[in-house]
Amino acid sequence: MILYNISVIVEDSSHHKVIQWLKSHLRASNYETTLLKMLDSPHEGNTYCVQFLATDHAAIVKFQEDVVAELQTYLATNHTEKAFIFDSKMQYLSLE
Repeated sequence: MILYNISVIVEDSSHHKVIQWLKSHLRASNYETTLLKMLDSPHEGNTYCVQFLATDHAAIVKFQEDVVAELQTYLATNHTEKAFIFDSKMQYLSLE
């Protein structure tokens, strides 16, 4: 399993609109995701994380096409230079 994480860093002036749009967008998607707010972010503003548990790389690519692309378009169109995103992929490891 792969944990795919999208971090969204938003200036205070835009965070309410971004988080409301993000919640609505995630509810409307066909993906099971988790939405978190980072409490101890080293960045100014607010940092939110969307996490998606994927079985393989192909599932991540599909999620990027279906969900992340719309998020990028929304931020670029409505919150230019007030929000940005970055992603990371983490693989689960056994403790044995």
